[in-house]
Amino acid sequence: MAIQFKFPEDGWQTILALAFFLYVDNAAAGSPGARIKNAIGGQGTMDTVRKLVVAVHVVEALAMLAVNLKRGSSLATTVKWVLSTFVLGYPSWVTFGSMYYGLNSHAELNNGVCL
Repeated sequence: MAIQFKFPEDGWQTILALAFFLYVDNAAAGSPGARIKNAIGGQGTMDTVRKLVVAVHVVEALAMLAVNLKRGSSLATTVKWVLSTFVLGYPSWVTFGSMYYGLNSHAELNNGVCL
């Protein structure tokens, strides 16, 4: 079975979280976003969260690259899955797992069945 790309149905949740993070991170002084940023520890906390999330998403994207290469995916499909995983993270893994490993729950994916 050739691997095909499918946009993750739950991807909108990650996009919403990213939009909220960007709003808070770039909020003008005195705005609700600035108050949220200060309540969680200020710019230092935002920088730490950003670095951690980017690092996790890079690792996830590299793992998706490895899985696609192992399964003989085309270059175009591999690029789509890797970029989707880098931007959206976990929802891409859930979609990929449900399509190619017969997984139908987050619990099954968390057991490492994909690799």
